[in-house]
Amino acid sequence: MEDNVKAARLAWGRALLWFIVAYVLVTVFASGMTVIYAMAMHTPPAAEGASMLTDPAFVATVPFHVLVMLIVWPLFARLYFIGRAARVGETLLLALVWLVGAVIVDYVGFVAIDHPWALSPYEFYVLYQPWISLIYLAIFASPWIARALIGKRRSFTPSRDARNP
Repeated sequence: MEDNVKAARLAWGRALLWFIVAYVLVTVFASGMTVIYAMAMHTPPAAEGASMLTDPAFVATVPFHVLVMLIVWPLFARLYFIGRAARVGETLLLALVWLVGAVIVDYVGFVAIDHPWALSPYEFYVLYQPWISLIYLAIFASPWIARALIGKRRSFTPSRDARNP
């Protein structure tokens, strides 16, 4: 296994492409879910100048944001692995790259840039627990989930000899 990790090669362009698409998609889905919930349930918005973490629609939908992550990220990890062997080292590297990328983009997009949904570092990394940790865990686990599903699919596929006796 150690040689497998050392020999890991990441298809960087492919990894970054699927990271960007997945990140945009989960952001749109999670934000949209919160907005649609607010409209459908007629929840009051957070008080002017208050943290997004106090918004009733956000509080109600945030557990589902993790579910969105667990659906979307493994799908895009699977797309990354199409035509690839999904070796342990490459899976680990993809998981780490996507995790670090998400942490950096989240910091820039949700902490550093001021906008209505922006949070302070304390709010984002401390008060947003356990959700932000679960989201990061889902992102890190996604290549492993995809790899496991690829393995299961292969184990159920009859060999060539079994199909043509």
